Amino acid sequence: MANNNIGTTSATYTDVTRTNIRTLSKGISAQIAKAKFIAIDTEFTGLVISNASRVFNLKTTEWVTRAIDMREKYRAMSNIAKTHALVAMGLSTFSTRHTRPGSYNVHNFNFLLQSQNSHLINPSSISFLAETGFDLGRQATKGIRYFSGPNPKPVEVKTASINEEGLLIRKVFLDIVRAGVPLVIHNGLFDLVYLYQSFFGPLPDTYESFVFDLSEMFPGGIYDTKIIAEKETPQSASYLAYLFHKSERLQKQRLDRGEPALAIKLKDSLVRGSSEPKVCCRQLLPDHPSPKPYCESFAQRGNCRYGSQCFRSHDINFILDCQEKEAAAEEEENSGTRIVEASVESNTRDKKRKRDDEMDAAGSDSPYKISRTDTVDDLQKTVATVAIDGLAAEKQDVTVSTPPEESKEANGSDPLRLPDELPLNMYHTAAYDAFMTGYIFASYRLVLEDKMSDYKNKVYIMGSDNPLLIQAGLYARTSVTYHQTMRLMNAATAEAAEPSAADADHQQTTA
Repeated sequence: MANNNIGTTSATYTDVTRTNIRTLSKGISAQIAKAKFIAIDTEFTGLVISNASRVFNLKTTEWVTRAIDMREKYRAMSNIAKTHALVAMGLSTFSTRHTRPGSYNVHNFNFLLQSQNSHLINPSSISFLAETGFDLGRQATKGIRYFSGPNPKPVEVKTASINEEGLLIRKVFLDIVRAGVPLVIHNGLFDLVYLYQSFFGPLPDTYESFVFDLSEMFPGGIYDTKIIAEKETPQSASYLAYLFHKSERLQKQRLDRGEPALAIKLKDSLVRGSSEPKVCCRQLLPDHPSPKPYCESFAQRGNCRYGSQCFRSHDINFILDCQEKEAAAEEEENSGTRIVEASVESNTRDKKRKRDDEMDAAGSDSPYKISRTDTVDDLQKTVATVAIDGLAAEKQDVTVSTPPEESKEANGSDPLRLPDELPLNMYHTAAYDAFMTGYIFASYRLVLEDKMSDYKNKVYIMGSDNPLLIQAGLYARTSVTYHQTMRLMNAATAEAAEPSAADADHQQTTA
């Protein structure tokens, strides 16, 4: 059992590797079958092709994942998924706990993976994983070995254990498909592409067939929490860690007001194991909100070009504390301004009335000058303890550069520095990201109720204002891969449902 303690919620998860997947397989399948919805997240070796060797003879126009045209984008993403590999998959199952809304039992699983296909590794992606605590050495020795793409059965190799590992991890994904419940992602189009290629079969040639396949594979719908956040709170940040901690606060506020709120019970993991380091980055809230003691770039986008060398806080909870205080101060200032304006307006009417009376009595004009003074004191400069949350907000390449020299304060004190005891390599797991994704979805589901259906089968597309609609096209058809894999899956389901000969004999004897 491993533990991530970031912010207020401590999430346990079962660490699944090549050494225990056989033992845990039935338990994982049971939790998937009971789930009301499933959240998923992955880590992989590349998002783009950059500075590729000429020996590969790549046509760069076919690898532009930021292409505007969806067909070109899909072709590029498909090329990436076929030449790179998954290294981890996070799975979070949310099953009903009580009859009241928002009550869930949650099981989290972190699958460490090792592709047996030769594949490319993007330097930025692998650096990002290493910097956030991903153990590449452990992945090489403990990762579940699998072959991606071939269908209907994985490649047969001489080592029986590798064959079994590949079949078991593929079964996990097929169990998710078989469950038919909502699948929840966060900015997860690439996750879907990688998962399809790795555990379902070769990606379809066309974007239309891929989308059609997804609509058939997940009848419960695919929900992208980034889409929901950007539509419901368009002026707010929408990266994963920010939304998670914001959702935590929203649910606490609902509970304090006596409204229905999430009741999440994190179930014990299926196996005991080593614990990952706990991360606790809560800070004291400064007395004054300016100058901002947190990194505004990280607060807005979940990324900072200075990375761990940034002098300002990346702690999401601390950022939210500060933003709440900023909002309160702004409201107080606006309220004060409204009071002053109302007072001035009232005084103006009184004085005008008095002036008119005097003009009527004396027949002369008496000038009045009205001056307005500020009602809010200037905000003093403050400093705050600096901490790093360490959670990656989005799956993207992170460029770390040396921050500019910061001058000493006027009083001669040193500029802000990171505490020596603060761990810079905070473990970033796919399981915890999956749990945060599921928690955000559960929070929105409780708040929006029937309105959630508006977000079914809409997936965020980077660089586009419009989502990808997961639906059957007018002239589209499901792919050959879909038909082959579903036929295999249905046959396996039927075989598992048939009683064995021994069971049949036992039933006859009992009768």
